[in-house]
Amino acid sequence: MINLRKYLYSSVKILKLCFSGIFLILISFCNPSDDKNNNKIKRSTDSNFYNMENSGNAYRHYVKSSLSTNSKFSYDLSNPATIYKLPEYLQEISGVSYYKKDKIACVQDEKANIYILNLEKEKIVSKDNFGGDADYEDIAIVGKTAFVLRNNGEIYKIEKFRNKDRKIKKYKTPLSLKNDTEGLAFDLVTNSLFIACKGSPSIEKENIYRGYKAIYRFDLEEKKLNKTPHFLIDLKKIDAFKDYSFFTKFSIKIAKKLHLVEDEISFNPSGIAIHPFYNEIYIISNIEKMLIVLDRNGKVLDLKNLDGKLFRQPEGICFSPYGDLFISNEGQGGKGYILKFKYLKNE
Repeated sequence: MINLRKYLYSSVKILKLCFSGIFLILISFCNPSDDKNNNKIKRSTDSNFYNMENSGNAYRHYVKSSLSTNSKFSYDLSNPATIYKLPEYLQEISGVSYYKKDKIACVQDEKANIYILNLEKEKIVSKDNFGGDADYEDIAIVGKTAFVLRNNGEIYKIEKFRNKDRKIKKYKTPLSLKNDTEGLAFDLVTNSLFIACKGSPSIEKENIYRGYKAIYRFDLEEKKLNKTPHFLIDLKKIDAFKDYSFFTKFSIKIAKKLHLVEDEISFNPSGIAIHPFYNEIYIISNIEKMLIVLDRNGKVLDLKNLDGKLFRQPEGICFSPYGDLFISNEGQGGKGYILKFKYLKNE
């Protein structure tokens, strides 16, 4: 005689396993593509960023706003104008910054060298050393001065970095290896450097910003870091930016209840840049292959999924003064490369 309880238990278990398999197959087809869905950003009554600029207690202030499609996004991320292939020693290119006309400054993970890529010649034309081997993650050029970020939060200031008599100064910040600092950008508006943390968002031993990713600000006039994050990215809210179909939303909801997927989406900033025309903040994530755009108040304007075939491992991002967008990618066993996307003027 069949044990009814065991039979029902086995049947439910089998159904759950079947559902898991079907769900994983369907979700791979239902995820939004960059071309069709990224311009249909889901509206939300809550902003997912906190503006951290005004005071130490500013993180308590939740900015209410509506999420709107960014009409100024002017790049076809599926169609690069140029692909600059890099030499073997830049396989692990980690950061880029526009230097001067037709020249990009680059750094890589292991060597304290600043490489200059000549865009017209499509080759590296110079290499300038500023120290010993370490994990260097990003670079920001301000005039004749280069700022280079280590993954432990240290900032190197190299004045006249192209000259033999260059002056080098190192700034230690309260950030550390646990923060895994990866993105650096110069902000003309505040005369400061924006630092994107891939790791812990908190400087304190206790993670008081659990569930967020942080952007800090290093004041170039005072030469110190503001210990309160300039922006906090709410990981729980990023899901709302994606324009899933009704069926996908329903499937995800069921999958979360069955603990088949995590409640929070992962987002690991690897690069940050500021648009020269609109002052918008562009943040890329190398693991998730994602690009987020913010306005100056921290309002999310757009989210773009990056094609993994084109963006092998996006690590660095910068703009030319003319609006062209550059995104560097590590080689992952092959050669590193930089993608150039032309600025498409909105009529």
